[in-house]
Amino acid sequence: MTSPRAIVEEFFDRMADDERRATVGELFAEDAVITVPGERFTGRSAPDEMLSFFAPRYDWVDKEFDRWIETDDAVVSQGTLYGMNTDGDRFEEVRYVDIYRVRNERISRLDIYNDLAVADVL
Repeated sequence: MTSPRAIVEEFFDRMADDERRATVGELFAEDAVITVPGERFTGRSAPDEMLSFFAPRYDWVDKEFDRWIETDDAVVSQGTLYGMNTDGDRFEEVRYVDIYRVRNERISRLDIYNDLAVADVL
């Protein structure tokens, strides 16, 4: 059995890899719910809709992990974001918290919280 954290780390690995990013949907449940600041995606298409939502906003983004909190079915990742928006503006030290619920070795819920709007990145 794969641990919830291992599934989340695989999600991070795929998101960081341009060639594998389109495969993140394989890690999500059929009835997944994803919330990001200002938007909510549900169902099988949720991961693809999330990627489409992010695409016009960022040239690239990466994470500096600070803390992990784990339970039997949840993983919380906390840290900072850095990258470049599509206007060519670099940003760094933007706080984030991601909360993942994992059921049957698939991500069933992802709630993303960050300070990108507050930091005037968007």
